Amino acid sequence: MSSYKGEINIKRNLIHVVMIVLAAISVVPLYTLLINATRTTEQINTGISLFPGNGAFWNRVEDLPAPVVATVSGTVKYEDMIPGSSLLESRGKKRINEFLSVIHDSTKKPKILIVDNEGNTLETLNLLGGSYLDVNDGQSVRAGDVIAGKVLRPPNVIYNWKALTGRGFKMWQGFGNSAFISICVTLLSVYFSAMTAYGLHVYRFRGRLLLWTVILVIMMLPGTLTFIGFYQFMARIRLTNSYIPLIIPSIAAAATVLFIRQYMLSVLSIDLIDAARIDGANEYHIFNVIILPVTIPALAAQAIFTFVGSWNSFITPFVLISRQDRYTLPMLVQTLRGDIYRTEFGGIYLGIAISLIPILIFYAFMSRYIISGLTMGGLKE
Repeated sequence: MSSYKGEINIKRNLIHVVMIVLAAISVVPLYTLLINATRTTEQINTGISLFPGNGAFWNRVEDLPAPVVATVSGTVKYEDMIPGSSLLESRGKKRINEFLSVIHDSTKKPKILIVDNEGNTLETLNLLGGSYLDVNDGQSVRAGDVIAGKVLRPPNVIYNWKALTGRGFKMWQGFGNSAFISICVTLLSVYFSAMTAYGLHVYRFRGRLLLWTVILVIMMLPGTLTFIGFYQFMARIRLTNSYIPLIIPSIAAAATVLFIRQYMLSVLSIDLIDAARIDGANEYHIFNVIILPVTIPALAAQAIFTFVGSWNSFITPFVLISRQDRYTLPMLVQTLRGDIYRTEFGGIYLGIAISLIPILIFYAFMSRYIISGLTMGGLKE
């Protein structure tokens, strides 16, 4: 008995070490992802960084790359502009300059007109929201005077969030779609895989070994071999733009069946089942009330793997679903690359980081079962 416990402890410690190494390896890309979610596209294009971008969580005032300069002389006139509070730039106790900020409003395009004495427009100067002005309304300027030379940059995280949500990115809809699919896939896959594994382990019937061999062969075949045929079949029965092809096939999960059956071989006593039959319990009662609680560690471990795989699935939903209101979250994140003028990589990284939150929460609740599920301890008969 002591040697058996020692063997279990060695196996448990070995799995602990392997998981720590794998966790350390996985932390690197995860950390890089979170760092890039706090950087702007320009900062990301400069290369890899181990620290959050400048101005990741706070506002900052920067010089405009190309200051707005008057090319004619005249009088300043504001148009479509919401003047904000003034910013006093100082060095020590010495006052240097005072700027009037331009508050951003998506319904307006702030600009300054330079007019002559008769009110005729001589020049129109467009401004960025958040610009700081060197002139006031009604002020006279000469050609070459700087109209706006600084701009208020919002925190990178806020900017990336606006880039993420400002182009029709329906995050909560994507969350709901992905959650519905992943939860259904996880429940169906784990339950019916456990039922299949139970049948193969407990019942002795003709063709059982052949069926087990078929399951092993299916597990070794890559899914891409049948993907085209699967799509053509779904198109013929008109199940594209439906979640049914994403959920129902998950019932046949060969790898999950293999894992749970191997777990049952080590922990499930046939005497326990026979005792329940003697007490008058039917087969469904035995499986649902007695067997499932015994196999919770294996079910929880497989639930994590299944949920993560379904949540991150992209190719199958991308091919089968074309209606945007049914897009999963990974599909929505991919649409952020569709802007022909500018790809907001910071927003994409932020979207990917947010999409990982449910996985981390699910893992946090279920991870305590992984070690016990993988060590596959035994019951003494």
